[in-house]
Amino acid sequence: MEHQRSRDLLIVSICIVAAVVSLMGIGNLKVDSSTDAFIPAKASVVQTNNRIEEQFGSLDALVVSLYNEKGIINKESLAVIDSLTREIETLPGVKQASSITNLKHLAPSADGVDVVPLYEGSIDKLEEHIASWRSFYEGTFLSEDHSSASILIQTQLDYNQAELLGSLRAILAPLEGLRGSILGLPVVTEQIRISLLADLAFLVPIVAALIMLVLFLFLRSFKATLLCLVPLIFSSSLALGIMSIAGITFTMATMLVPVLLLIVGSAYTIHIFSHFFEEYEEAGVDAALANVVKKNTYPILAAAATTAFGFLSQLSSPLLPFRTFGLLSFIGVAICAASSLLLLPALIRLVYKKPVRKLVHKQAGRGMWAKAGNTIANRWGKVVLIVSLLILGIALPLSYSRLEEGTNILAFFKDSSALVEDTQSYNQRMQGSFSLSVMLKPSQAVLLPGTLTIVEEAITVLQGEKHVGGVQSILPFVKRMNELLGPGEEAMNTTSLEPEPVFDFFSDAVFEMASGQLFESSAEQAGGMGRYEIPLNPAEYGLETEEQLASLIAQYLLLYSSSLDAFINDPLEPDALLITILLKDSDTQTLRHLTALIPTLFPEDWSVEIGGGEAVSLALTDLVTKSQVISLFSSLLAVWLLVLFTFKSAKLATLSLIPCLFALASVFSVMAIFHIKLDIITSLLAALCIGVGVDYAIHLIAAFQRNDQDVASVMQTTGKAILANAASVALGFCGLLFSRFVPIVNMGLLFSIAMLSAALSALLILGAIKIHYSSLITRRPS
Repeated sequence: MEHQRSRDLLIVSICIVAAVVSLMGIGNLKVDSSTDAFIPAKASVVQTNNRIEEQFGSLDALVVSLYNEKGIINKESLAVIDSLTREIETLPGVKQASSITNLKHLAPSADGVDVVPLYEGSIDKLEEHIASWRSFYEGTFLSEDHSSASILIQTQLDYNQAELLGSLRAILAPLEGLRGSILGLPVVTEQIRISLLADLAFLVPIVAALIMLVLFLFLRSFKATLLCLVPLIFSSSLALGIMSIAGITFTMATMLVPVLLLIVGSAYTIHIFSHFFEEYEEAGVDAALANVVKKNTYPILAAAATTAFGFLSQLSSPLLPFRTFGLLSFIGVAICAASSLLLLPALIRLVYKKPVRKLVHKQAGRGMWAKAGNTIANRWGKVVLIVSLLILGIALPLSYSRLEEGTNILAFFKDSSALVEDTQSYNQRMQGSFSLSVMLKPSQAVLLPGTLTIVEEAITVLQGEKHVGGVQSILPFVKRMNELLGPGEEAMNTTSLEPEPVFDFFSDAVFEMASGQLFESSAEQAGGMGRYEIPLNPAEYGLETEEQLASLIAQYLLLYSSSLDAFINDPLEPDALLITILLKDSDTQTLRHLTALIPTLFPEDWSVEIGGGEAVSLALTDLVTKSQVISLFSSLLAVWLLVLFTFKSAKLATLSLIPCLFALASVFSVMAIFHIKLDIITSLLAALCIGVGVDYAIHLIAAFQRNDQDVASVMQTTGKAILANAASVALGFCGLLFSRFVPIVNMGLLFSIAMLSAALSALLILGAIKIHYSSLITRRPS
């Protein structure tokens, strides 16, 4: 007896030390909330983004939005914008910051064009400048009603995202008179990073409290409830420790592992205590516990194996965080099962000395709902079988075919969050905060009028598409310069007989001419009264070929002293140009339509590459859908093979999938009806439903196979434990409803529904099969 007690104390002590050491490593966890953590580095969209950034710089654009309902064009607001712009330009990681207070404006002059500051202290002059080029300024730097202004920030390729965003928040914190907000994909990913660990710390106590509530209602013993919780906390702590020691990245997927272990692991402890309370009143603590552990070791290990291998099926996913999630969950479930068979019995032997009172036993031993299930299976079993299987056959394929997909990470936040409200407000007033970047490499020279005309036609089509707020390109600069320097209507009606000078772009003379008069005769005739268009007719400019017009356009662009490297990759002879499509919404259908449309707008011999944050989201959506299909079938196969190995019967292995299929049908139906999207979190549900739902079938079939109880008795013991576990798991997952992330809230709701469906279908369908078609569920003696 003393030897057993010493061994129990040793087991408990080792587990406590291991849990404490594991929890101490939480501070070393590496958190990554970006989509880059999910999408493979070799994915085509990642390679495309890398090529775009090599040519045009970072695609991580940030926007500081400033709002004043009374109007932002006043001395006070402009002074604030100017001060913020100057301060932001000095921050580490900032390549360029642009606003209405530091932009260069192209204005007509006696020499043809002057590049002047947009704002020089005069409100009237500023409004005059804006009115002369309204299409360029409004929607990008200024709202149409002039109530909002933007500071556009282009970041360097290698910058510290957290440091830069922290600096921006510090700059905006003392802001008065204007409402300031920071927008852009980096802001969203940084907010997720900040919230992940806080969300986990918030959810774990809630989930634990809900599980304790169910355990207490089932066991009617506070002491037993606390003991059940110890192995679950131990397993979750060890999972966090493994992540910390192994340097595993903490993503939105892997953060679920400790919470899931708390919930899923409760099944094993419930079954131990359920049977322990049935026996130990008569047999005593040691004898009853030995018999309970012996009788439940095989079902618990079998159920744990199917759950673990259901998780392990995620190794087939193309997404690394999903594979990591599957492996960690596999290890965690194995620890849960082992601790329920080793740690929990040791705790019970140390804590329980005397039998519980008769009243407690009776309360813990009766199950009204299990009894009701037995009655339904007895009286209306055949009807239940036919109706249920018919519904399953219709609902499962129909709901799956109607699932919506989408991985817009802004949608991870609730509509009431400040980030979503600020983004929606900005999108209403401006061209949009979402973007697709399109890098074009024409088969001919970039600055040829024919090339630019094709780009212009494509932009016209794109601007007519739903949710497209605007398209940024080099064209507005070409058109504006032509408006100021190109020939006026009178000059176009006369033909110059004098030969035009030809400029050598690779000599220093071009820069000298850029500071003087270019095409002096044309400029004098135009007087800033040219047309806002791409130069197309060489004769109108006294030229002979399109190549000469391309040279003219290059000289136009040289006059604009501000950097244009966000649009063309070389100021003189570019071979690539970038257009940026600004979107007010980024739902998957819009992105899929645009990415299919864009290549059709350009000649087949052009190179067209689509990148940007929204392109990554779309590629991730496709990978998530692929991962869902792979993990669904691989987990079904893995579970079927494991149950086949467990029961040595293909018939029983097939029957064990019934609760899984009902769980899947309920999840897919709810997602289809309420338009819950398949994203990086909800895509994990299928494998979870299969891995966890099959446990109920295994426990029930194992009880039926023992032949030491009739169906009614099985329902009162194993059936009652299944219902208690389903309630515990469902209520535990309801704790996820308190998450600040919408996909995790959806997952909590959907999994709760799935577990209740799995438990009820196991009791009703398998119970009815046992009663009315017992040959299907009873093995023949070998």
